[in-house]
Amino acid sequence: MSVSGKPSKISSLVAVLCIFIYIVAIAFGAVQIIENIQERRNLAEKEFYDLADRASSSAVFLGFMSKAYEETINVFIGNSETLLGVIITGSDGEYAFERNQGSGITWNGDSPRFRTGAGFFGEPFLLYLRIEGQRNVTIQAIYSPIERDLTLKVLRNTLFAVLASLALALITLLVELNTKNKTGLYRSKEAEKAQEIYEDYGTKPEIPDYEPEPEIPDYEQEPESEPEIPDYEPEPEPEIPDYEPINSGSRPDEPVPEPEEEISFEFNPEDIDINIELPSEAPEQGPQGLFSPRGNVGWESYTLHRLDSELQRCASFEQDLVFMVMGFRGKGKLSDALYRQFTNEAVNFFAMRDLIFERAEDGLSVIVPNEDLEQGISKSELFRSQIIAKLADPYEGADSPGTELCIGLSSRNGRLIEADRLMMEAGKALERAVNDPDSPIMAFKSDLEKYREYIKGHLVK
Repeated sequence: MSVSGKPSKISSLVAVLCIFIYIVAIAFGAVQIIENIQERRNLAEKEFYDLADRASSSAVFLGFMSKAYEETINVFIGNSETLLGVIITGSDGEYAFERNQGSGITWNGDSPRFRTGAGFFGEPFLLYLRIEGQRNVTIQAIYSPIERDLTLKVLRNTLFAVLASLALALITLLVELNTKNKTGLYRSKEAEKAQEIYEDYGTKPEIPDYEPEPEIPDYEQEPESEPEIPDYEPEPEPEIPDYEPINSGSRPDEPVPEPEEEISFEFNPEDIDINIELPSEAPEQGPQGLFSPRGNVGWESYTLHRLDSELQRCASFEQDLVFMVMGFRGKGKLSDALYRQFTNEAVNFFAMRDLIFERAEDGLSVIVPNEDLEQGISKSELFRSQIIAKLADPYEGADSPGTELCIGLSSRNGRLIEADRLMMEAGKALERAVNDPDSPIMAFKSDLEKYREYIKGHLVK
């Protein structure tokens, strides 16, 4: 193979390598951006819930849409990492709050609207607020799903990979051009050396001037006559000695050069050892969205946080609150269809989807604000009778799922109680209801005086 053919093989190899680096760099950058978008959505959802709690609690102490109330909302948005704009709708109108003016909200006359388009804003969040003296109060928020610093970092790393592969391609091109120039210089030196040898020995052939060939003169043809053909015997043909064929341009005494073997080079991309680690598994993700996919109610992990917010709100208005937990006796498990029917009946009965949460495999937790324990027990009995009538498909270990439904209750009952303790009380009541075949509904009734003495004793300690 000639010297000029070798760099072309290397160039092809480097070209394939550069293309592979381009694809890997782009894919790795895209994976990082997609993962960051999902993380920012989860963070924005958490910040939105905190903002909704702040908006509800601040309205009690500061007054709805007072200057101090608006300053509280603006400070929260300014400290947020993802939220860009918030719109609170009340009975008096709509109120808009932004991190930076024009960053997330546009105005249509006197009505604020969120900016949309180009995929730079996530889907707005929406939640109803319970504020004393106001009706149909909602809070909406829009967030930015893309983190600017991370995006610039990913683009910078991708650019470095592209520039590195481009530099490799340029270096390969320069080496190939340098090899060709050296080959041409080597051949020109051989030509100069041959010229010097010819000049030293005077054997350089000179090309004579060209002279035209002489013209052949015209001649007269002699009269035709039959030529005399002498008698002769044919001479014997000379014997041709055996010989071996000799290649043209070589001497008889020199060995015949063997033809050069053509060296072939096959490129196999698998021979390239490039170890680039990509994230093998997506990080484990928590609850997605406001409601769970199986029951279309709140996630179980949201229960404690929401119950704590409702307890604070009810305490500020001196209202009571009932917390219910539900479960089924038996070892069987409700199918997804029956569980969805069960949760839909609960939503229709209690009319508050955002205060109903999943519990364990087949259970539910329900927050009922502004009602006492007696009202909660009456509601529990009515709801259980409806479930027995409507949830008719049986499952293993029971004649009908509704007949095995058990409910445990506990209430605030004028106490400054923490959410985890109220959940514990309702859970204990549910355990007793499950173990008692005659009483499917149990309530934990607290003695306010004894509870106050218990709290004082712990405070003293």
